Amino acid sequence: MKMKNSDVRKFGFILLSVLLMSIQTAMSLGVTQPIPIDLKLLRGDAARFYFEIQAVMESSRQSCSYSISGLDPLVISFDKKEVVVNAGDIKNIYGTVSVPIDAPIKAYNGDLTVSCRPFVGEGVSGSVIHKTLVVPFTVNVVEKLEERVVREIPEEQKPAIHLLPMLAIIILVILVIYLVYWLNKKK
Repeated sequence: MKMKNSDVRKFGFILLSVLLMSIQTAMSLGVTQPIPIDLKLLRGDAARFYFEIQAVMESSRQSCSYSISGLDPLVISFDKKEVVVNAGDIKNIYGTVSVPIDAPIKAYNGDLTVSCRPFVGEGVSGSVIHKTLVVPFTVNVVEKLEERVVREIPEEQKPAIHLLPMLAIIILVILVIYLVYWLNKKK
């Protein structure tokens, strides 16, 4: 079977498109659910929590802001209002949730919203892509606790680089180069 020059170009364009889409998929941002996930507090109580912003496969530093909505009358405060996450890192964000003494006893379901954009220095202009992620955050205000659980909040760690997406991209590039070489050799 002999391929025409236009067929080779179409095939190469399709492979290039797939490659570009896979690179975009590999460069992603993630946010974990707040930890502890099952947060139970008494009236007048306060507890610490944290969540992770994961920029493991990002190619640039990310400037991220975050907020929690839907938990009124509970009071949420963060240690920092905004954070810069380096490419390839995971950043722990710490906060405190406080329950007023007169808060109704119930489960409060809110949303943790994290908005990130590539970090741009002063004097640089252009458009940037904002990424917004929303994860659920639940706080249960209870009458009494059966057991008081104290969890240690871990310190930040640098993650191991996930090689699977990078390996897939390298294999795709090698296949495209081999295919182009093979098709040109057939001519």
